[in-house]
Amino acid sequence: MNLRRPTLLLATLVIAACCATPSVAQEQIILRDTLDAAFGTVWSAMKSSMEDMACGKAQTDKVMEPEDELGFYKGQYISDFCMLATGEDTTSDYMEQFGEIPRVRGGIWITGRIQYKVNVVEIGVRKTVMILRAELSGFEEFITNRVYFWTSNGILERRMRDAIVAKVEASKD
Repeated sequence: MNLRRPTLLLATLVIAACCATPSVAQEQIILRDTLDAAFGTVWSAMKSSMEDMACGKAQTDKVMEPEDELGFYKGQYISDFCMLATGEDTTSDYMEQFGEIPRVRGGIWITGRIQYKVNVVEIGVRKTVMILRAELSGFEEFITNRVYFWTSNGILERRMRDAIVAKVEASKD
């Protein structure tokens, strides 16, 4: 029996594992704001801001009513994918400003998009907490012909939060 071949294979695997460059995963940005407004005001401002960003019909749009008259409202909203860029000439350059695009050697990115996930929780009379996070994705056509997802750097989340807060503040006038 030849033991050199399994030993050589094991040695190759150990070297490959030791020399592989680990990818550093970026932590997801989660924005949490406590707003001095009723649940309905925040919910309406959030939905209106999503429409302004041309996100289309939501994948999830549900409001949980309180079980008793002293309870509080909760809502969950997951937007459809909002298109940010299309076309092989501009997508990669445009999307790089919002997060680190997965590296595909020789890849051609033809779409870039974002999906927002928002939880709105009423915590008191005219006190509402909004939790907002997002995920970027794009389609690489030339090499892998598949969709990739990656973490945003927070720029688009902050823009969305600012738009929602501005609408909430405008409704107070």
